[in-house]
Amino acid sequence: MYNRIKDIWNKFLKKSHIKKVWQFIIKNDIVVKIYLSFTFVLVLTSLLTGIIFIRLYRQNYIRSHSELLAKQGRRIARRVASFERNGRIEQFQKYSTYIDEIEGAENTDVWIISNEDAVKPLNKEYTMDTANGVLADAYDVLYAAYKGKISSSSSFDDIYGMATLRVAIPVFNKETGEASGAVMMVSMIDKQTMGIDKGTYLIILSLFLSFLVSFVVAFLFSQYLSKPLAKISRNINRISKGDYSSIAPKKPQTQLGRIETTLDRLATQLGQAEKERESLEQVRRDFFANVSHELRTPITVIRGYAETLNDGVITDTGAVEDLYQRMLSECQGMERLVGDLFILSKMQNPDFQVEKEPVSLMQVFGDIGRSSKVIGREKNIQFKSSFPENDPCMVLGDYVRLRQMFLIIIDNAVKFSHENGTITTEIYKSNEKLHISIEDEGVGISKEELPFIFEKFYKSKLKQNEKGTGLGLMIARQIALKHDGTLSVQSEKGKGTKFTFVFDECTSMDEYE
Repeated sequence: MYNRIKDIWNKFLKKSHIKKVWQFIIKNDIVVKIYLSFTFVLVLTSLLTGIIFIRLYRQNYIRSHSELLAKQGRRIARRVASFERNGRIEQFQKYSTYIDEIEGAENTDVWIISNEDAVKPLNKEYTMDTANGVLADAYDVLYAAYKGKISSSSSFDDIYGMATLRVAIPVFNKETGEASGAVMMVSMIDKQTMGIDKGTYLIILSLFLSFLVSFVVAFLFSQYLSKPLAKISRNINRISKGDYSSIAPKKPQTQLGRIETTLDRLATQLGQAEKERESLEQVRRDFFANVSHELRTPITVIRGYAETLNDGVITDTGAVEDLYQRMLSECQGMERLVGDLFILSKMQNPDFQVEKEPVSLMQVFGDIGRSSKVIGREKNIQFKSSFPENDPCMVLGDYVRLRQMFLIIIDNAVKFSHENGTITTEIYKSNEKLHISIEDEGVGISKEELPFIFEKFYKSKLKQNEKGTGLGLMIARQIALKHDGTLSVQSEKGKGTKFTFVFDECTSMDEYE
């Protein structure tokens, strides 16, 4: 049943324009919401204005009509009091004709009532009898008049069958000074009397015309408001497609301008991120290409040696042992490469943090000195040092990583030094900074090569570096950076190279004790 109803509804939509209208609403939902919001506010405002106007008009009519009735009632009360005081019953009877004319002309009933509770009540001859129901509804008003006050009230009257306005005016007796009676003016205040029907018609007509004008204004205004939103939507769509060009908001101090400014900043950041991604992607490609290249050669060599041994081409024991030695050397080279790559990946990981503690550089270089002698023994390298006296030269760092970093530089210095060469290590202080320099007198680095020596897999073409992985100097720099330090180099072709580290000195160890 549900599917049947759904099919009928879909067919109806296809045959009518409702589907197009609905698609327009969905596509322009912000415009429609703004338009409906304005329309709702305008309609609500108009309705409230009409209701408030009618109520205020009714209250104002009752107030002004009460004042008019009170004015007429005071005049009648004074005349009645004068007639009674002078005993002019004939004149009162004639005056009652005037009262009848008022009743007929103004749709108002006039009642003259005696106050039976007064010392000297108004003579019955000067009163006009009324129905008990009217007096019952008007008791509060009459009671106030008997107290000497002009009072009025408005309510639905069962006898008249409509709303009535009652105004009671006291009739004073000069001898006793009290209200001997009251003149009560009763006026029908139906809608026709007040002109509310005609006023309501005019208000509804005005509201209808204002609705038409307001709808047009609301539509134009919603279109005006939606233009910046449409512009922002276009910019977001452009950014989502990879176009990160500047937005340049015209009025950046406005709310929409601030949104455009934020969007422009986001586009700039996304553009930079895209460039960094492309750069990292290129680095990744280069990295895998270099790793593949570095591993391909030793693997090819090992495979060649293995095939030679497997084919039994070489039977001489010395030659076989030489091949095994070469295969071992190639495997050791690959092992060094993999180890260096592992260390470098850890150092370049932003989340990897070096566990720091106070470390004495004197202790580090004391340990390195023993290893250096072994490294430089083959070339008979001489090691010289210049360290501050009686100063441990403390830094915050990882002892093992610092030792590894300095050994990389010393190993390079030995590698590129001449026979019987000298390597000088110096430590000195400046502005709470520790400067560590390692200088050799070897072959040096050319100006053309100097900018690239800290790049991955960059290796000198010299024979001394044929077994290098091209990662050592980059690892050394990354370790220095993890210790908030710097590594710089100075070199001159044929005269030697000097590497300089700079670290913050650890001046207080209280928190580590």
